[in-house]
Amino acid sequence: MQKKIIALAIAAAISAPAFADTSNVTVYGLLNADFEGVTSNNVGAGVSNSLNRVSSNATRLGLKGSENLGGNLKSIWQLEIQADLNGNAGNGFGNGTRNSNVGLTGDFGTAFIGIWDTPYKVSHNKVELFDNTTFASAINVLGRTGSAGVNFNNRLKNSVQYWTPNLSGFQAKVAYGTDNVQTTTLNQSVASLSATYENDMFYAAYGYETFKDATLATNAATAGNKSSGNRLVGAYKFDNGLVGLTYENLTGTTAGVSASRNAWELAGKYTMGASNIGLSYVNAGNLGATVNSGSNQLSLRYGYNFSKRTELYGMYSALKNDANANYNLSGGTAVVGSVAGAKLSGFGVGMVHSF
Repeated sequence: MQKKIIALAIAAAISAPAFADTSNVTVYGLLNADFEGVTSNNVGAGVSNSLNRVSSNATRLGLKGSENLGGNLKSIWQLEIQADLNGNAGNGFGNGTRNSNVGLTGDFGTAFIGIWDTPYKVSHNKVELFDNTTFASAINVLGRTGSAGVNFNNRLKNSVQYWTPNLSGFQAKVAYGTDNVQTTTLNQSVASLSATYENDMFYAAYGYETFKDATLATNAATAGNKSSGNRLVGAYKFDNGLVGLTYENLTGTTAGVSASRNAWELAGKYTMGASNIGLSYVNAGNLGATVNSGSNQLSLRYGYNFSKRTELYGMYSALKNDANANYNLSGGTAVVGSVAGAKLSGFGVGMVHSF
């Protein structure tokens, strides 16, 4: 009831005639911020930096709704933006549009156009303990070969997606997106798919994604190059927790030379009354013939739920690069001058509230 009242107020302020029927509108959001200290240390390279900061961890605000078109067919839509809780975005919004779409759903499944997380990325979400956004997230290593290069943890712009109906726990998703820019040598595109099965006790997923005209190891776009990822995810669910395992292979071809990187993650969480604990360990092997280019990350989390919507949490993460590896915290963003071989760590205390 409260959400509908808020939706009505927003709609009336924008345009009362155009938004006269707001009974199908839902207002939702998530506020997540923490105070944290992060450190990068590479004694051999003479680099040691630390930083204290407040992070607004993908705080977001959204509107979504549907309209019954008859015959089990509905139109669907969603508009979601990333908001700012730390004051670094002057207009109050950071990183622009999040999952937003317009489409149709019915007996045939769901189809839409917009910007949305790829099926490959979403296949890992069931075992992700850190909301894909904080310095402790497993996707600092999974879906990457270091700070540069193709990132397989995408919210795909300029995209179309199709999801099959859920058939006794089985579902498939397919996405295709372009960069909307074509040159005489480049016409980049991304194709992504997943197949999942879930019931009360088990979750299993396979994800595949391919990039055209993209280089696996650097951030350069190069004609003729191709990068792809394969991911297997499994989880066993029990009354108070979950144990999950992820295996991933990334492969890229540059100037006819192929290189690949394997990685795996073990994750688990357990709830005890209002408290919950979580642990994630990720290990990435060498990239192709480049020796000492692997990395590993250990992340720990404790949370205390005041209610179903409000949680106080603390988290710690330590990421260790081999001599020729350059993975980084915070989803690959260089936070404190990371260099090859750096050892990074972070500790944070924060609060999350959803509505």
